[in-house]
Amino acid sequence: MEPRHLLVSFIDLVPRKGLALDAACGVGINAAYLAKHGLEVIGIDISEYALHLAKSTIRHLDYPVEFAVLDLSLPWLPKDFFDVITNFHFLERAAIPVYRQALKPGGLILFDTFMLTKTTIDIPGYYLEPGELDQLFDGFEIIHYSEEIS
Repeated sequence: MEPRHLLVSFIDLVPRKGLALDAACGVGINAAYLAKHGLEVIGIDISEYALHLAKSTIRHLDYPVEFAVLDLSLPWLPKDFFDVITNFHFLERAAIPVYRQALKPGGLILFDTFMLTKTTIDIPGYYLEPGELDQLFDGFEIIHYSEEIS
């Protein structure tokens, strides 16, 4: 498995030291990529099984990554704590204000998730409305914004 394309594309903007949060990290591919880049990383996910796989994936790599179980529908993160926050293929609207306050001034958020389309048949609340993400990060400097239907 490869890290998310958005992360790879913008890795030059990611600092080489500091603390990163990989939210909904799954099996830890993006967390490992951030750690390889030089960051200390905390990967969080609601799935203990996914975190077990993540630990197994990077155990032999000796990267500075810690994992924790966290339900992002009831999030709490310390204020001005993270230099980088990533959120890929996951949407929990309750987490976004928490991400905003947990990011250090000048920090970087990389956010990539699914958009609602006319053909969406799953639960619509799991998808962003067109323009919604831009509104949720109002007041942030947006370096890259794209809405794509894939």
